Amino acid sequence: MKKIVLSLSLILIAALNGFAQFKLSGRIKNYRGTDSVVLNIPFVYGNYTENNVKIPVESSGVFNFTVPVKSQKFVNFTYKNSSETLLLRPGKSLSLVLDTTGKVLTIAGTAANENRVFNNANLNEIPFFLKYDNQQNPYAKMHFDELQEKLVKPWFSQRDKKIANVMASKLSAGDKKLIVSEINYQALVQLNYFAYGVIYADKKLVNKFISTNYGAIGTDPAVSNPGLFYSYFADGYINYINGKIFAEYGPADERSKAPFLSVYHISLDSAMALGKRYGNSYVHWFLFKQYFKKEVAEQYLAQTIWRECRENDISNIKPLMTEFETNFPKSIYINVLRAKVGKIELFNKQNESLKNITAFNGYEKVNSIYEVVNAFKGKVIYLDVWGTWCGPCKKELLYGPELKQRFKGKDVVFVYLDMDEDDRDADWKKFIRLNGVTGIHLRKSRSDIGKFWDELLSAGHERLYPSYFIFDKTGKLVQADTKRPSDGTALYTELEKYL
Repeated sequence: MKKIVLSLSLILIAALNGFAQFKLSGRIKNYRGTDSVVLNIPFVYGNYTENNVKIPVESSGVFNFTVPVKSQKFVNFTYKNSSETLLLRPGKSLSLVLDTTGKVLTIAGTAANENRVFNNANLNEIPFFLKYDNQQNPYAKMHFDELQEKLVKPWFSQRDKKIANVMASKLSAGDKKLIVSEINYQALVQLNYFAYGVIYADKKLVNKFISTNYGAIGTDPAVSNPGLFYSYFADGYINYINGKIFAEYGPADERSKAPFLSVYHISLDSAMALGKRYGNSYVHWFLFKQYFKKEVAEQYLAQTIWRECRENDISNIKPLMTEFETNFPKSIYINVLRAKVGKIELFNKQNESLKNITAFNGYEKVNSIYEVVNAFKGKVIYLDVWGTWCGPCKKELLYGPELKQRFKGKDVVFVYLDMDEDDRDADWKKFIRLNGVTGIHLRKSRSDIGKFWDELLSAGHERLYPSYFIFDKTGKLVQADTKRPSDGTALYTELEKYL
């Protein structure tokens, strides 16, 4: 898997090599060590780890890197625990001086002025209303009028001060407009995160909150070449529209059909059929292309395909790729996407021949996790409770090969308990095979998996997907809600205790 990710990174860099260049350099004061600074260069937008480029730092603390850019690009620069968003333009340069914590002390170069003003806006800072655990967030219990007065009003006041600082700067009118637009979109995006991440349970409140503060903005970008936060705003617009449709009644309610048709211009039943066949991303794309300009839709679909490729589900990727090639045959993204999708297809084809992917015999009639556990007495069992619909679950599956290699030849059995409905049985089997999820598998519906949860967790314990459990060689549950595959060494230590 690592080789595939590496080769895809090389493909992206190679595709960009023909572009103009941006010179990035800098120095870390009082440098002691052998660290690297990290530059995350999004394919379109979104800071995914496969887009990280490590820039080595010399013993003197100096670093230099030439970034290939064809047009304006926002990238993320990280050292230690500090991170800055940089604005790159072809033919320009930037020189940074950092302290040993990663804080940027000075900015110089031909791109210094716009970057200095942009970073003074501090758009990466966590807003005051998101600095709490959700259950302890004081804003989570407020009603609409309180939220407007105690959250939105002071938040927009902060926004307006940032905008005033930009307008008072000596930047060009175009740069001012760009940075102001990012400030505005960032303010809305953070409200969107609050609504769907903190007060999400109260659908009527979420809809009213978002409609008041988010829905008054049109879909057209405020500038011709918008930045990252416009892209995140556009992503969130799908949630806003769906929230309006289903604010009163759920998707299963007949009364949702008319408002759905008026927005999507296809029936709710047709959309659900499309979602079942091609995935929800396809349905979202169907809506997005109706409400956004073609150039915005192109970026959205390119990013969607890139994101779907991270989950290796070629059945969802191919219809999106067909849409992209049909609508944007001359896109600057198309060759990179073709190469990436081709790698996924090859990866899936190789996994079709894997022998050690086994559905537990008679899994349909299994009523207790101990029926599976007892079949492997004498071995340690690592149980993964997951679902094909669960993004974090699928992300954790990517760490499976490293975990299994670490315990190759040892008495550890990897068991996967999937929660998917009965009509998803064939899709579940296809997913685990195409993604090479080696181990013992069983699937249960939402109604049937409850008894398994009762065996795994005590009453009142939150049932989360994914969750992980360890059974010792006698078949006893010895670690409930244990470490994830991505925890690496911490998980390996837990498993080794029982070998």
